[in-house]
Amino acid sequence: MAKLVIFRKGGGGKVAINPEQVSHVRSAAGAFTDVFMGAQQVAVEGSFDEVVNLLAGYERRTPQEPAPLTATQQRGLVFNRPGQKS
Repeated sequence: MAKLVIFRKGGGGKVAINPEQVSHVRSAAGAFTDVFMGAQQVAVEGSFDEVVNLLAGYERRTPQEPAPLTATQQRGLVFNRPGQKS
């Protein structure tokens, strides 16, 4: 099943883009970014970073919590640890 990302087109209207079909992305003049699917080019509203993040799925992913540190990874000085005698 294709996952489509919807953008506002330069010049009006909207366009749905399948990220798997994108061959490359290029920043354009003003607040637009060019998205290429082979020889087909579409100018969409948004900065280069915004468009790439949406196409890559970063905006749709839930952030993962970092793995807890093990005893070997916890190095350095620790002060005022609860329950620890000075």
